[in-house]
Amino acid sequence: MTALFAESLWKGSLILAAAFAANFVLRRGSAAARHFVWTAAFAALLLLPAAILLIPRWSPAPPVATPASSVRAVAQTVRVGVPSRPASPARTPVLPLVLPFVLMGGCLIAASRFLLGAGRTSWMVRRAVDAAHAGALLQHLTRSLGIRRPVRVIQTALAPMPMTWGVARPVVVLPDDAASWPEGRLHAVLLHELVHVQRLDLLAQAVAQAACSLYWFHPLAWLALVQLRKEREHACDDAVLQRGVAAPEYAGHLMDLVRSLAARRTRWANAPAMAEVSGLESRIRAVLDRGCNRRPVSRRAALAIAAVTAAVLLPFAGITAHAQGRGAIAGVVKDPSGARVPFCRVTAKNLDGSNQEAAFANPAGEYQFSSIPSGRYVLEFAAPGFTPAKVETTLVTGAADRVDANLAVGSISEMVVVRGQKTPSTPAPTTTPPQTGASQRIKVGGSVTAARLVRQAKPVYPAELQQLGVQGSVVMAAIISKNGTVLNPVVRNTVDSRLAQAALDAVRQWVYQPALLNGEPIETLTTITLDFQLEQ
Repeated sequence: MTALFAESLWKGSLILAAAFAANFVLRRGSAAARHFVWTAAFAALLLLPAAILLIPRWSPAPPVATPASSVRAVAQTVRVGVPSRPASPARTPVLPLVLPFVLMGGCLIAASRFLLGAGRTSWMVRRAVDAAHAGALLQHLTRSLGIRRPVRVIQTALAPMPMTWGVARPVVVLPDDAASWPEGRLHAVLLHELVHVQRLDLLAQAVAQAACSLYWFHPLAWLALVQLRKEREHACDDAVLQRGVAAPEYAGHLMDLVRSLAARRTRWANAPAMAEVSGLESRIRAVLDRGCNRRPVSRRAALAIAAVTAAVLLPFAGITAHAQGRGAIAGVVKDPSGARVPFCRVTAKNLDGSNQEAAFANPAGEYQFSSIPSGRYVLEFAAPGFTPAKVETTLVTGAADRVDANLAVGSISEMVVVRGQKTPSTPAPTTTPPQTGASQRIKVGGSVTAARLVRQAKPVYPAELQQLGVQGSVVMAAIISKNGTVLNPVVRNTVDSRLAQAALDAVRQWVYQPALLNGEPIETLTTITLDFQLEQ
């Protein structure tokens, strides 16, 4: 969590800095283009943590060289690489423990501010009534703008100033005194709000607010939100002017609206898609600027900006900065005899970060991670026929640690069914020849051969238990010695101690062909199950 936070912080900072730089370059361009750039930046911020977790890692830094001698210098010594100053439990940092709760708490507080404004706006819209006086004009403007979604116009005394609400079923909200407005003002206001609907500004606002909630700790995110709102209003003003409304007349409407409604605005300060009174001066200056670029964003330009954002975000999310610290881990995988285990899969999981690396040992049993982020790792070793092994290590920046692994040979199992009959005239038990289950064959490059049962004493089903109807399984664990005898059989599970004793008496007489490791007999673990069943 700490590593994800740190990586999202510095990468998010670069995204925001790039957005500020792009908007500076586009200062002579249209407000619509700058607004789209801010929207793309906020979308990238919102997707950044998921992209960091999902995109494969890569680094522009050269790999850390691992001297060949570091792998072979201590061929008989198995050790785990440790930092120069071993970590002490007493010095465990507190930040990784409390950081998730701090981040989640701040995110909830920031999101609640936006959700409260959205909830109050929704409550206000549900209590509004249709503005019949503006219905015909609304339909005319909707058709002229090419808006195919159904749009309603409503009015309420609770609305401090005109606004839009909703994405799929948008509504234009007017103050209750809109019925007394001059026709020119009503036309300009409805046109401005319908441009918000056409541009999906409420959706862009929601993306920006979600990103600010996630990055509540980042001051640049909040500054970017202010810029997005400002460019949004400028873009809608430009659209109104391009549709024939005179600039002096429109500026006068803005002055009159804000003068009469500014005092009522504070109650709905967090409502989405609302004009900012504080930006009135810059809006009027832009409206009256005859040299201002008022072109909307074309579909081709929007696709180009979106494509550039995706092309930058995806590889950028996977990059690992050299300043983060990198190192190398290498070692040798061996079996119990000391021979090398080729093609063993080695997985390195970073306990302090989000990366997970994978490698395979070469035919000589050697593996290597040449350049991975520093941190605490769990190395998992897995090879067919061997019991998986785990080793923890801490990789410090610039270090080339050696982590060797010794794998244990996997165990085998046997399953035998002992049948009996509950017959009064037959005192002696009736058994069928025992059936031996298939032993697990272990194959690792032909160097491991599983143990095989070659002589089996028939387990005796006690007659008294047959008459009493006692049946069930006896599960035992044992060791197959190097000469094939069964050592230390231990009952793990049984339904009756007399069944367990009968099973032990038989198993102690069994003889195996011992398991072979590289042609030499070795001791192996086995699980034996004797199932005593009565024929019906």
